[in-house]
Amino acid sequence: MATPCWATRPDIMNDFLDMLGAPPDDALAAVRSAGRARFAESGFPTRRTEAWRFTELRKLTETRFGPASAGIAGMPAIDEIADADRLVFINGCFVADRSRIGTLPKGVFLGSFADWARAHADEAAASFDLAGGADRAFLSLNAAFATDGLALIVPAGVKLDRRIQVIHIASAVEPAASHLKHLVRLGDGAEAVLVESFTGSGPHWTNASATVELGDDAKLGHYKLQNEAAEATHIAHHAVTIGARGHYDGFLLTLGAGLSRQDMRATIAGPDAFCGFSGAYLLAGRQDATMASVILHAAPNGRTHEVFKGCLADRAHGVFQGQIRVAQAAQKTDAYQLNKTLLLSDRAVMDSKPELEIFADDVKCSHGATIGDLDETALFYLRSRGIEAEQARRMLIEAFVVDAVDLISDEVVRNHFIAAIGHWLAARKEPA
Repeated sequence: MATPCWATRPDIMNDFLDMLGAPPDDALAAVRSAGRARFAESGFPTRRTEAWRFTELRKLTETRFGPASAGIAGMPAIDEIADADRLVFINGCFVADRSRIGTLPKGVFLGSFADWARAHADEAAASFDLAGGADRAFLSLNAAFATDGLALIVPAGVKLDRRIQVIHIASAVEPAASHLKHLVRLGDGAEAVLVESFTGSGPHWTNASATVELGDDAKLGHYKLQNEAAEATHIAHHAVTIGARGHYDGFLLTLGAGLSRQDMRATIAGPDAFCGFSGAYLLAGRQDATMASVILHAAPNGRTHEVFKGCLADRAHGVFQGQIRVAQAAQKTDAYQLNKTLLLSDRAVMDSKPELEIFADDVKCSHGATIGDLDETALFYLRSRGIEAEQARRMLIEAFVVDAVDLISDEVVRNHFIAAIGHWLAARKEPA
């Protein structure tokens, strides 16, 4: 598609919509129509949109994506997590015969969002973001085209004793797009651990949206591994609301996709709540990845902990945009934000923009960012102990990013992510 795709003319945006195919035929027709209209009006965000100023979307907007097929030929090996219920999605569609869900406590729904929406159409419609505007363009597209996703509904007081592993596999020979919608709702005092992984092959575009609602005293561990193909595009958005004394522990590990962006918007709605959103990224070649978050403290005594660490090799481009907002009512807020990046090449580029916006006067908030090279002193020390240069550099890189992974409170998930980092490093002939 030619450059005019950057314009906001409705006729051009409607052409893009038509290219993506027909919206799903379900009970959410009003949502589908509203999503299309919002996108046709706003168009894609450009670098003049402040929240997207570092993200270059031309690769996506100039590609002609068709709708993804419902299945794939063959099935890649699945790296399972022990003691977990498993849900598999292929090109955005739930695959029941590849999934494994054990006996669930009374009142819990774990399965396909499309299945759940058929019985709860009004609630499903309300979970989509139809605010409009160029910065919400991908959410508008998601509302228009989302085929399926995860629905996890846990009633008050229920604590799931098994982890939930959601495996997304995307495959395309020609450019194709799939749109995923997740809804996670934990009642008061409920607890769950959710692990998502994205993998696949070919020039696939994944457009994912997750709505996460935590009641009072609820606790969710939400861990995501994005390792899609080098030709893939991955755009995702998490909207998280945390009730009083709620605890959200989120982590993002970015290894794959040629172009990726993860947006996270969290609201600490009740007092004494915690929001943890951290991550690690390893990028090489011409990968372009953005990690963007806005965490709003709307209630007193809330805590936020946000640490992102990563390494960029070759001509990779990384972006960290983290904003913590503290409303006037959110006294006694304790917020910490840090971004550290190692540049392994003089052609790699990192844009880091940590922000604090504080309207309360009794808070403890700090943020910081550093960008640098590998520690030559540490490298010399390892070399002096007889370790080969390539291995020494790999050890330092791994130690640097694993320091962030150690923030994952679940040991099984933590080890799973550390193993993925090890595979990424082992696959590079020249980690430096």
